[in-house]
Amino acid sequence: MVIMQIFTKTSKGDVSTHALVTSLEEVYERALSYLNNVVERTGRPGFRVATGEFHRTRLTVVLHPIGPSALAILLEELARLGTDVVLYLDAATALSPKVDIGSVILATGAIKGDGVSKAYAPLEVPAIPSHELFHHVQQSLEVHDIKTIPGIVWSVDTFYLNGGAIEASMKTYSRLAVAMDMGTATLFTVAMTRKLQATSVLVVESSVPKGVERGAIYSEEEEYETLHQKIFSVIDKLVKPLLEALSLHMEHVKVSKAATQIEATTP
Repeated sequence: MVIMQIFTKTSKGDVSTHALVTSLEEVYERALSYLNNVVERTGRPGFRVATGEFHRTRLTVVLHPIGPSALAILLEELARLGTDVVLYLDAATALSPKVDIGSVILATGAIKGDGVSKAYAPLEVPAIPSHELFHHVQQSLEVHDIKTIPGIVWSVDTFYLNGGAIEASMKTYSRLAVAMDMGTATLFTVAMTRKLQATSVLVVESSVPKGVERGAIYSEEEEYETLHQKIFSVIDKLVKPLLEALSLHMEHVKVSKAATQIEATTP
């Protein structure tokens, strides 16, 4: 019996083994522009799932509502339907003064400052990416001359950072992490428990040391227009290479499986 997933409204066969996941509508729409023969599913508010052809492979692109809870729901439903590999592309806030706005972070691990990742695994369990997928994506971006900053990110539940425990912890975690986001710790932790390969690519859109508040790129004030253009120019440059990375990874998986089957049947 085929069971439709509650939030994405998808069923078996609607998604690929490889998915690009984001909470940024701009990333989702840009990725769709590179796919052919797209079949899109609109789920509960904020969830959109599209699967199409890219370089003779079948890839899925997913938009989810902002926040780690929505991301965890999405990962659970994708895993149930057969997705094995998740590449996450989203936004982050710089914590280090050495990290410029517009930089691309390739997360080497995440500090669990959110509640969702801690609900899936204790704090003592590290939130880390798939080693193989991390290096595959890193090399793929290098081929396109896209520089990345490998580093730890601090994942939190809140979008706005003023006041409370977040502000009190900022000084401590800014010594350890290069940036802050909302989803990477959940991504890595849920992926580990559901046996998915996952990695996180983050575009720095704001900065604590430089006083650029999170969400400023969406401001209608004229002073932020250049910032908006800069961030989305970086995103535009990233989307196609990341889809290519997913496509190549899928091909590598197919070749490896075929080689394993030949070895198993060879006397």
